[in-house]
Amino acid sequence: MQKLLRQGRTGKKVRTFKVLVAGGLVLTLGAGCGSRVDAAENKKGSQPQQAVAQEAAVKADTVQVGEGKVPRYLTLTGTLSAYEDSDVAAGAAGKVLSVHVERGSVVKKGDVLVRLDSRAASASLEEARAQLALAKSQQELANADCERNEKLFASGTVSSADHDRAQAQCRNAAAQLASATARLSMLELNVTDATIRAPFDGVVSERVVSVGEYVRQDSKVVTLVALDPLRLSLTVPESSAAFVQKDQAVEFTLTAAPNVVHKTKVSFVGAGLRNGTRDLVVEALVPNKERTLLPGQFATAKVQLGEQQLPVVPRSAVLGDGARRKLFVVSDGRLEERFVQVSESAGDSLGVMAGVRAGERVVAVARDDLRDGQKLQ
Repeated sequence: MQKLLRQGRTGKKVRTFKVLVAGGLVLTLGAGCGSRVDAAENKKGSQPQQAVAQEAAVKADTVQVGEGKVPRYLTLTGTLSAYEDSDVAAGAAGKVLSVHVERGSVVKKGDVLVRLDSRAASASLEEARAQLALAKSQQELANADCERNEKLFASGTVSSADHDRAQAQCRNAAAQLASATARLSMLELNVTDATIRAPFDGVVSERVVSVGEYVRQDSKVVTLVALDPLRLSLTVPESSAAFVQKDQAVEFTLTAAPNVVHKTKVSFVGAGLRNGTRDLVVEALVPNKERTLLPGQFATAKVQLGEQQLPVVPRSAVLGDGARRKLFVVSDGRLEERFVQVSESAGDSLGVMAGVRAGERVVAVARDDLRDGQKLQ
């Protein structure tokens, strides 16, 4: 009896445990199902909000793409150089007595740069002048003898040998006079070259000699550069060489001042392509009265080759995207992002060589917050 009661109690406990376990599973499953239902409801509730956000229209002014003649430019690189750059030589031999310039001195053509000791040359010059006077006197005497000898020969008084001898003396006297004259001119040049003068207007970039040094005719004394105007040397690739001509307009900027635009025109065009680089060298003269530009500066230039008919958009409609340019075209009420190739024209408008057609509408002022596919208000 007691055994049966124990078995009955045991069986009740087992059944009770099974019920509790089953109840726990039901509660757990119920809780899990409830969480998934709530998440699904929340997800369904957020989808309309995202759709509304994506469909939110943007407001932007638009403008129609026009068409017009746009200047055509060729972009080149080049370097500024001095119009004249000379290592001024002494031209005479002698000791340096005085130096009249320093580095950076501004000189005019004919200004004294260096003076040499010319005492020996001056003494030789005086001797040459005396020799010239003697040669002239001897020639006058020889001419008088030749005239008398000519008359005597005509009358038959003088033999042919004496006549020939007299004529030779006349010719020798003339040659001696010419030699004395040439020597005098040479010595005058030596005395003049003892004073070394500026061959052109410019600025002294280097002074080489000092007082007391001895120089020869080929010794460099100063380096002189002409800074007004400067030469802008540009290299044109072979494919574009035929389009560049004299007097074409040129605009350029310097690396040191990229926002300052300088204007000039093509002054010289090379006769042919260089063998090594297969390019054409052209030059433009750049006024530099204030000497704000310096030889050696690197320049980026644009040479105007003419005009071409292109679609035209406001400069504000084009937005930079790294090395590329883009704008937003209005298509079926939405924005269409397009990358375009623009011409390097000046002013408030840009010519578009590829990417947009005349008659289309574009956003007048491109912004960073605009995106492809956005609905336009």
